[in-house]
Amino acid sequence: MQGYRTYHNWTRKSIFWELSYWKINLIRHNFDVMYIEKNVFDNVFNTVMDVKGKKKDHIKAMTDIKKYCRRRELELVAQGNSKYLKLKAQYALDVEQMRAVCEWEYQLKPPDGYAFDLAHCVNMREVKSHGVKNHDYHVFMEHLLLITLRALPNPIWKPLAELSQLFRELCSSSLKVDKLEIIEENIKITICKLEQIFPPGFFNSIEHLPIHLAYKTRVGGPVHYRWMYPFKR
Repeated sequence: MQGYRTYHNWTRKSIFWELSYWKINLIRHNFDVMYIEKNVFDNVFNTVMDVKGKKKDHIKAMTDIKKYCRRRELELVAQGNSKYLKLKAQYALDVEQMRAVCEWEYQLKPPDGYAFDLAHCVNMREVKSHGVKNHDYHVFMEHLLLITLRALPNPIWKPLAELSQLFRELCSSSLKVDKLEIIEENIKITICKLEQIFPPGFFNSIEHLPIHLAYKTRVGGPVHYRWMYPFKR
């Protein structure tokens, strides 16, 4: 292979490439929508709610802002003696808004069998959620995210609403090929919008995977035949 271990970091070749049909296999990796949806929601919610230890805009991640993004509103402010102050970002809720989100979640009464009683997942003292189940992430990402984060400014809320809508359409029971082709193009634009909002530390492999979900759904069929919920339960 040209450039092997010289121009790139590839050091191994999967044994699957020795199979005669592997190079023409349309889906070589079956991405699990359940965990992708859960991890994407986790990153968004914990960053917006400023959850310590789980947010993606901590001090170490924010040090790259000045070098790579040149977004002054997100840059750290030097305080002297190698100390820095992280300013409140527009995508983060303030304390009163976070408390309102937790109170709303505490009072939420979903239909029986639709979702877990979310009141048991709210810690009002620390203003955060804990112990949320995988299916509850699914419900939040596709149906409750628009309400939960409505206090955010419209330029930030709208891309998150688009992300929620895309997951809801991908996970629907009936799909059309032409609609999936539109979703495949729209998800790229939505991810680009999110890159203009959140810092580089927010984006890892999980935030990239939704780009491929529409194609895999178009080739492999409806999501609910391939995700992990039946086995997780």
